[in-house]
Amino acid sequence: MKKLTCEQLSEKVFKKKIFRGEVFVIKNSKEIAKITQIIQMYFLYIFNVNIKNSGKKQLLLKDQNNLFFTILQNRVKRCKSIRKYFTKFLENIGFNVQETYMDLITLRFSPSNGEDSLGTLNPVKAHRDTWASNLFHQINFWFPIHKVTDKNSIFLIPKYFNKKISNNSGIWNYAFYKQKKNYPSTPITNENFYKNEILRFSLIKGEVLCFSGHHLHGSNLGNCERFNLETRVVCKNDNKKYKIPKNLDSENKIEKKKWFKNLVSGKSYT
Repeated sequence: MKKLTCEQLSEKVFKKKIFRGEVFVIKNSKEIAKITQIIQMYFLYIFNVNIKNSGKKQLLLKDQNNLFFTILQNRVKRCKSIRKYFTKFLENIGFNVQETYMDLITLRFSPSNGEDSLGTLNPVKAHRDTWASNLFHQINFWFPIHKVTDKNSIFLIPKYFNKKISNNSGIWNYAFYKQKKNYPSTPITNENFYKNEILRFSLIKGEVLCFSGHHLHGSNLGNCERFNLETRVVCKNDNKKYKIPKNLDSENKIEKKKWFKNLVSGKSYT
């Protein structure tokens, strides 16, 4: 894993390395700092508490706040300012935004051990995002709203980047996820992993974790809750320009291109 600033990256080198399984952390982005400020402002407005003090469980875990957090998630997804700043962030690391298509930017809450989640996204076991999207040139961006440690952030299992693993992609159904409570948002694997196979991350506010959607990854649950933002992008012709990961173990053959909208025109990826 390498920590770099936007100025130290070029699109060609970045994508070439991402698609072969390397992981990056981008730091000191003014645009990401602006986005986290917007989230903090929204959070304070809706919950009347600073997001840094959200560990007051009696406040956040009341039943009605599940609805309020869902409202916050939807506001983030629709926020034009967040989308504008993230577009500029991608430009700063060399992306051609006219050829870039992005999924919705999503706010996720992950509880501490033994607590209930909030909103529309529950913590997820190990999975590849490509099991759901079936787009193998997908790049993931994950960034916290506050400092996180290797005990409550996200994990990757690099060993399986080029290795098959059993999963339920053959029976997972996106429509069921939209309709059923507690249905997983993505196909998962129920395999167990050795501690030395798992790569965990400590990140501060403003840092962005970047990795291929083909990487096996999932949510860490520890002694502290966590808020983060996440999204995914695909770029037109990257699957022709670069050597991208190959499907190793997904039984899902449906490409979810409509999830991704062009950063300039807003049109779906085709």
